[in-house]
Amino acid sequence: MSQVTIYLEEDTLAAAKAAAARAQMSVSKWFAQFAEAEKARLAADRQKFWNEIDALRQPGEDDGLDFLLDPKRRYEGLGEDVPRVPFE
Repeated sequence: MSQVTIYLEEDTLAAAKAAAARAQMSVSKWFAQFAEAEKARLAADRQKFWNEIDALRQPGEDDGLDFLLDPKRRYEGLGEDVPRVPFE
């Protein structure tokens, strides 16, 4: 677990302490919950973005991105490797 130092104005610290007291937890735990909620919000936003992208795709439409999802097709159509030359 990491330790963090933050600098707050006195009135902001007082507000954080009051909120933590109302939630019956330490100020440290209160800030940790605040950060966890922000992390979850960002993850939800990312998921929402990809869901919107998927909704724009037409069924059966080849938009050229399916190869990213299918490892067998990822390198399809790239041709053959050039024969390797041994070091001498």
